Amino acid sequence: MERATHLFLLGADYHLGDLLWLTAVLAEYRRQVRPARLAVGCPDRPIGRILEHNPLLDDLRYGDPGRLRAAARARGEVVRDLRPLPLARAMLRDWRHHWPWVYYRDLWFLPRGQWLATFLHLGRLSSYRPVLGLCDADRATAATLPIPYVVLAPHIGRYRLPLAGRAWRRVKGWDEGNWVRLASLLRTAGYEPVTAAAADQAPIPGTRPLLGLPIRQVAGVIEGAAALVGGESGLWFIAAACATPFAIVPWWLPRGVDWAAPMGVPHRLIRRRDATVETVFASCRELVAHDRH
Repeated sequence: MERATHLFLLGADYHLGDLLWLTAVLAEYRRQVRPARLAVGCPDRPIGRILEHNPLLDDLRYGDPGRLRAAARARGEVVRDLRPLPLARAMLRDWRHHWPWVYYRDLWFLPRGQWLATFLHLGRLSSYRPVLGLCDADRATAATLPIPYVVLAPHIGRYRLPLAGRAWRRVKGWDEGNWVRLASLLRTAGYEPVTAAAADQAPIPGTRPLLGLPIRQVAGVIEGAAALVGGESGLWFIAAACATPFAIVPWWLPRGVDWAAPMGVPHRLIRRRDATVETVFASCRELVAHDRH
C-alpha cells in the first residue's frame, strides 16, 4: 500500500496558511511513508495555485472533492481525506491513538501542522517550515520593484456577517493611520514600501500599490522583500517559506503561542499594547539587520 499513489484531499475550508503549513506535514509524510507518488486534490480556487510547482507533489488535482475521491479510489490510490466530516470520523475511529477532542487543543497550542502529523502517526515533525516552489514567471512583478523594498499587508480576512467582521477587525486590525506613518518611516529609511492587497482593497497611502496580483506573484514579491509587515494572515506563511523576515502586528493569541518560532525564520510578534509605529518600525529594521548577517 505504501508504494501506491497517496492523495491528500482538501476542502474549501483550507485557507492560504493551511495550504502552506500542510506542506511541512507532506514533507515528513513523504520521508516516512515513502509513497510511490504524492498528490493533493482541492477545489479550483485562486489560492490553490500556491501549491503548483511544489517539489513535494507529483500531482495537483483540482475539482469537486467527492469526485476526486471516487476517481482515486477507483484507481486503487490511498486517500487521506482531510475534509472536516471525514476527518472527524477518522479521528473517532482512531481514538485509542489520540483522543479526538485533544486535536483542537493541539491545533492552537502546538506548532502549526503538528496535530495532523499526530493524526497521521508521524510523530513530531522534523521541520515546521513550509515548502514553496517558485519559478521565474512568479518573480516577474518582483523584478519591477526598486530594491530594497518592504511589503506591507494591512488587510485581514473577511466575514460575511457584519458583526463578526467588526469584531475580527478589532482583534486583528491595526489603524490605517499607523500603516501610513510606518510607510513614511520606511521610505525615509531608504525602503520602498509596497502594499499587497486584493483588487477591491485600498492600498496604504504613500506606498506602491500591488493590488489583485495572482497569489504566486505575491509570493514572488514577498520572496524578494527585505521584510514583510502584516496582520496575522496567510501571507506570513509565505514569508516563512521564503525565509523572508516578517513582523505580525498585532499578534492576538496567548503569550505562550508562537506559531512562527519553530519555522526558524527571523520574525517579531508585536502585541497590540506594544504596537506603536515606532516599535514596529524598529522591529522591522532589526529583522532586516539580522537577515543581512
